[in-house]
Amino acid sequence: MYKYFLILFTFFFLKISLFSQTNYPQNYFAAPINNTLSLVGNFGEIRPNHFHAGFDLRTNGQEGMPVNAVADGYISRIKIGPEGYGKALYVTHPNGYTSVYGHLQGFTKEIAAFAKKLQYAKETFEIDTVLSADLLPIKKGQQIALSGNTGSSSGPHLHFEIRNTKSEMPVNLYCFGYKIPDNTAPRIIELAIIPIGSNATVNGKHAIKKIKPVHSKDKYSINTTDSIIANGEIGFGIDCYDTESGSTNHGVYSIELQAGGKRIYYHQLETFSFENSRYVNAHIVYSEKEKHNEILQKCYVSKNDKLEIYKDVVNGGIVNFKDDSTHWLKYIVKDFVGNSSEVYLKVKSTSKGNLNENKADSQTTFFDCLKENNFENDEVKMKLSTAILYDDIKFIYSKTLDVKAPYAPLHHIHTSETALQKDINLGIKAIKLPDSLQKKACIVSISRKGKIEYEGGTYKDGWVNTNTKHFGNFTIGIDNSAPRISLNNKMPDKNNIDLSKAKTIGVTATDELSGIKKYRATIDGKWVLCEYEPKKDLLFYTFDTNIKSGEHTFRIEVSDDKNNTSTLSFKFKR
Repeated sequence: MYKYFLILFTFFFLKISLFSQTNYPQNYFAAPINNTLSLVGNFGEIRPNHFHAGFDLRTNGQEGMPVNAVADGYISRIKIGPEGYGKALYVTHPNGYTSVYGHLQGFTKEIAAFAKKLQYAKETFEIDTVLSADLLPIKKGQQIALSGNTGSSSGPHLHFEIRNTKSEMPVNLYCFGYKIPDNTAPRIIELAIIPIGSNATVNGKHAIKKIKPVHSKDKYSINTTDSIIANGEIGFGIDCYDTESGSTNHGVYSIELQAGGKRIYYHQLETFSFENSRYVNAHIVYSEKEKHNEILQKCYVSKNDKLEIYKDVVNGGIVNFKDDSTHWLKYIVKDFVGNSSEVYLKVKSTSKGNLNENKADSQTTFFDCLKENNFENDEVKMKLSTAILYDDIKFIYSKTLDVKAPYAPLHHIHTSETALQKDINLGIKAIKLPDSLQKKACIVSISRKGKIEYEGGTYKDGWVNTNTKHFGNFTIGIDNSAPRISLNNKMPDKNNIDLSKAKTIGVTATDELSGIKKYRATIDGKWVLCEYEPKKDLLFYTFDTNIKSGEHTFRIEVSDDKNNTSTLSFKFKR
């Protein structure tokens, strides 16, 4: 059995090498943790606005597991911040690759001292510094950190990835010989048949048709009641996932679509560029994600999709049904080691279209996704630079009055079901905005569920302008409320605060709209390092030997993005 698995793995790896023409080093990199590798997230997994760039490794549900360098090299970058990877280390290796370790609780003594010195020199918690090879050399297997839950992590784990040092493109860790027990084929949840052309139909309608395949004895089939009659240009999609032995649901490695026995679409997740990672929104049927939180991967390529993962795509993966015959489509979904799931889909083509094209009304404007697009009237103006959209759209605008938004109507800027690759510039005309509130004015968006989100913006010459990465419902809001801050340490007597045995000073900090933007903490007038943990609304200082016994004064000033500021000051004993 082991010999069979080894042959299968070697064969599949050779197929990957043929695709990429890259021979990745095998058995060069060690495991980053002293634990059986188990995944809570794999490479290429579809996340909000990006592909996942590495493995998320289990750490027994706890923080503090030793994290080791996977090969000789040097610490080439230290990045610390409240979001993203939180506390992260980058180790550059002599073979042309760089390993990355994210969401760390902390670093080992020498690295931590180096980072802290830099933070105090710059008087900031957030740092992103590049180091030369002579400063912090590292040996293979040397402990460099402790696993944690910092940044945008949703639970304790280690984020681990390997990048090409020169291109900075992350590479699927399986390519380097990392093995996770896996004898389970990917699961196919749903198929989607999607009209693309303006007059294309599926079962007589210009709407997505979804089918849930029947799964029995490790095989997939389509229920005979799920008949498909198609006319015009049709795209296909699939909702699927993979799971390694003992792991949770993850993204699949490759998806192939065949028509008439010939490949018309293929992608595999071996590598991608961070620059293009947001094109994941072009790779999925974004409207279904917005409406139903479903991840339908397209088996066709949008007009403006620059991902590097596609191969053998014929006519963009779109099939034009214009005859009166039966066509067979075949989906093939694989994980890295070659476990495969397949399903056939029968499509009855018809040459007779029966859909009348809807005429655009006066508020509809055609936007070419490869060109610059603008929209403007007396109350709103919007500019989209070239290649912000993924596909051409019929842009729609309307407005409604809202008593909860007294300084501008609620502007309906197209629909949130259409994704954007880059920022658009949006301006809204202010109505009867008092001079006293102009510096506090901003643009806010309101979701279909009524949630208000801060979009930023500044007031100038009667307009509030900002940049945003999404369409939706927008109006002018006011943020003149300062952040709320309070001492997190539980003290029975607020006038006699004894922190002689405390390890930290914790401050709870929240803001209603624009969010915590900056803060500054001092003890006895000298800046001290305060870390920010947004998930817990917590700012905290960790005591060190610089604070001697006696009475001291702690002061912290916290501001939001509209420069509303709150201050907390108190005396404590040490």
